[in-house]
Amino acid sequence: MTGLFLFDFQTQKWTELSKGSPTWPKFSPDGRYLYALDATGNGAIIRVRLSDHAVEKFADLKNFIMSGTYSSWLSVAPDGSPLLLRDAGTTDVYSLDWEEP
Repeated sequence: MTGLFLFDFQTQKWTELSKGSPTWPKFSPDGRYLYALDATGNGAIIRVRLSDHAVEKFADLKNFIMSGTYSSWLSVAPDGSPLLLRDAGTTDVYSLDWEEP
């Protein structure tokens, strides 16, 4: 069974929220949404509104090089924005000289 499912404890039934292979599902801080990485190779974050099960492409990750456990990771910040780990390498390392007044 592949997809994203939600179990309703009142009805004792599973509801399919999304097909495919979504990974790293995370609830939004307010509990209204469920975020997941689209693992079908499309490079996206999907967001499911739990009130009506509407699925939307929340962020395009086409050129984003992910890093983390099993080469990817997703979480959600308190403001509802996605948190990802990016494989920056040494090309994105900067040095700054801080001068205080």
